[in-house]
Amino acid sequence: MDMIMVHAPAQEKAALAEGWGANHALIGSNEFYIVGPRKDPAQVTQAKSAADAYARIAGAQARFFSRGDNSGTHKKELAIWKAAGIFPDGGPAGGWYITHKGFMKAVLQRADAEQGYFMTDSSTWVAVKKDMKDLVILFRGDKVLINTYHTLCQPEGATPGAAIAAKFIGFVGSPAGQKIIGDFGKAEHGASLYNDAVYAKQYE
Repeated sequence: MDMIMVHAPAQEKAALAEGWGANHALIGSNEFYIVGPRKDPAQVTQAKSAADAYARIAGAQARFFSRGDNSGTHKKELAIWKAAGIFPDGGPAGGWYITHKGFMKAVLQRADAEQGYFMTDSSTWVAVKKDMKDLVILFRGDKVLINTYHTLCQPEGATPGAAIAAKFIGFVGSPAGQKIIGDFGKAEHGASLYNDAVYAKQYE
């Protein structure tokens, strides 16, 4: 592996500290939304924070879907449960907390079909919201839901592609690269899927 684009801050810091990650650069952001059924049985719309929203879902024993895949999204979800003082134990089926080890769109489709709650990234939501029959955004705006993206590559000489990866990271951070990020999705979905690094920096 020559480089990664990632949104897992704790793991990024570990990679830098351990010496196998270099050229750590902020490239953009999106955010997470807590979505759920229009009827909102857990009253998530009344939540004051993301942790409060999760506590309401747990208190109501309302169906919640987790990706359960150790992705950046899953790590963020677990951090919010921890902040709420709740440690759900999910399985593939049964109970109110359900682990569905699929990609974002697949979990959204299941949550929509089964009237459950889920935390999705805004980029995926913009792309698929037109296909959702019952799912709506119920909570957003907590700073902890901001999702910043960074690049990392191997140190110079560590892999055959490390030098090219470093150049690519430089391009992504350049005005031309940032314009691509800021414009991505507009033509197809009517809105950008990501914010550029200038916008994202306020959340660093």
